[in-house]
Amino acid sequence: MLQHVQKTCPFFSALLCLCTTIKPVKVFIPVKTSSIRPLDVNRDMLAVAALIEECFASTLDPDGREYLYHIRRAVEDPALIRWVWTTDEEVSSPLFGYVWEEDGRIVGNLTLIPARKGKEWVYIIANVAVHPDYRRRGIARQLTLRALDHLRQHHIRSAWLQVREDNPAAHHLYLSVGFAERSRRALWLSSLPGVRPPHVPGVRVTGRRWRDWKCQREWLQRTYPSDVRWNLSLSISRFNANPFYQFVQWMMGSNQRHWVARGVGADRKPWGFLSWEHLTSYIQMLWAATNPAHEEEALMALLPRAQQELAHLHLPLGVNYPASKAEAAFQACGFHLHSVLIWMEYRLEGE
Repeated sequence: MLQHVQKTCPFFSALLCLCTTIKPVKVFIPVKTSSIRPLDVNRDMLAVAALIEECFASTLDPDGREYLYHIRRAVEDPALIRWVWTTDEEVSSPLFGYVWEEDGRIVGNLTLIPARKGKEWVYIIANVAVHPDYRRRGIARQLTLRALDHLRQHHIRSAWLQVREDNPAAHHLYLSVGFAERSRRALWLSSLPGVRPPHVPGVRVTGRRWRDWKCQREWLQRTYPSDVRWNLSLSISRFNANPFYQFVQWMMGSNQRHWVARGVGADRKPWGFLSWEHLTSYIQMLWAATNPAHEEEALMALLPRAQQELAHLHLPLGVNYPASKAEAAFQACGFHLHSVLIWMEYRLEGE
């Protein structure tokens, strides 16, 4: 049949001859290799620190920069590397997680931080970073899924993470993976220490009394519920107003101040509380708890007093507060909204 076609179709015969005489040309096509692997603390730390710094440069505060400093410091301290490597993960260190490597370059990172939540160990997923040139390829999703598999293998009951409200793409990613939103928290920072405090009629600021403690404790527990408080530098029990307990705290080096907003005239009951405890962090946190009926007035009376009495610290004051609440009061007192963080949880128990 082929011979018949060749005889009746000279063009086909010529084409067949040409194809049999042309030698095949070898074309080299580069193959990219990529993979997820566990973080190697002996060789990956500097690359991971650089990646985190590049991805979060616009949101890094002094505490964040100190975090990166400690990562880089660990590289210079082999003893610290060995200690972390033998702790079976049960330390709150930035030295465990997964990376995405492509052609020998680390372009994605996820950190797993163990933490105590009540009586159980949970893990915080943090520092999910993908180099800008490699985004929209599902790298963050694959890193997150691999981290969840890791926690299943270790029989962990839940994983937590926080995502900025102004990052809807990341929020959608975690929802699609199976995380559920637990709370939204606003971080307010003082930026105008010289702002003129608003006049708040019908309220005055005093010191705290022993009999105020029951009310303050209940309001603090409502403002900072257990699903929020476990990951904050807040221990409500340390604020116990019992004189003996406060003396013990003072002997242990705890430096605290408490202010109470009260009604005037016949109504001298507390409207709200504001507490401060010295921390080694750059941002000095204030803990607010108010009567919902007097929330705005109490905060506008308390915040300027704290700014005035803590001005000698020359450090920004911060308030962690439920998102979208008392915004006018914070702004009137010279605070600006630094961020709104969405806390999300993935329950691995009972999947």
